[in-house]
Amino acid sequence: MLVLSAYVLSKGDSYSLYSAEADGLRRIHETLGMLVFGIVVLRLLWGLFRATPAKRPMPRWMAAAAKLGQISLYALLVSIPATAVLGTWLEGIPLTLLGFDIAPRIAPAHRLGQLIVGVHTVLGNALLWAAGAHAAAALLHHFHLRDGVLLSMIPGGKQETQQHGQSTQEKRGSSARRLPRG
Repeated sequence: MLVLSAYVLSKGDSYSLYSAEADGLRRIHETLGMLVFGIVVLRLLWGLFRATPAKRPMPRWMAAAAKLGQISLYALLVSIPATAVLGTWLEGIPLTLLGFDIAPRIAPAHRLGQLIVGVHTVLGNALLWAAGAHAAAALLHHFHLRDGVLLSMIPGGKQETQQHGQSTQEKRGSSARRLPRG
């Protein structure tokens, strides 16, 4: 929701946020973007220390598409704030975080800043498409394939974790059986 809010506040082009009339929207947009970046960093750190969901049987192409989608989402969620900061600072404009301005830490280079702000806009659009595809795939798994993939993505959701090469279902042995769907 933070990503969508930041996108909606962007007004659709690279430079309208830098007008005097849009200063308040720009400040909110930048703060939301930095909050998203902070959450992404925390999520990546959390992923280093939690057990990974057990691999679910699926066709190889589907597993490859899932991995590509996951890598794409994280790459976009890291590169979008990076291009925002770099482009803004190269334009000579301070970055806003929680209402405080952070002065540029690099020398202005207006033309390069414009290019990077343009890249930032394209990456923002790509993120919406990638997130939409990710959501559609999760819904496909949940409602059509009914394979538990969506529930394994939700913190605290029903999932089997894989620790040291063995899933929790394998550790339980034959006592874990599937009930027929009715």
